[in-house]
Amino acid sequence: MPDEAESIVVPFLGALQASVAVLLTIFAGVLAAQFGLLSEASSKEISKTCVRLFLPALLIVNVGSQLHLDTVRNAAEIRPFHISYLPRY
Repeated sequence: MPDEAESIVVPFLGALQASVAVLLTIFAGVLAAQFGLLSEASSKEISKTCVRLFLPALLIVNVGSQLHLDTVRNAAEIRPFHISYLPRY
């Protein structure tokens, strides 16, 4: 029975830790905007940088650790989608 409780608690604590980190980051951004430390233009540029650079890098790091040759072969059906979905900036 302790194994079942541990199998639930560890992922829950991980999700809680990630959620708290995101909420603290959002709170810091709100405070910076309220105190005039960020202009609207600079906040938009920061947002673009996060979406275009940091989010893909985070996905590559997290998914890349689970990527193996067998999983790449199994994902052959989604390759045309990746090719057709090129960002247009």
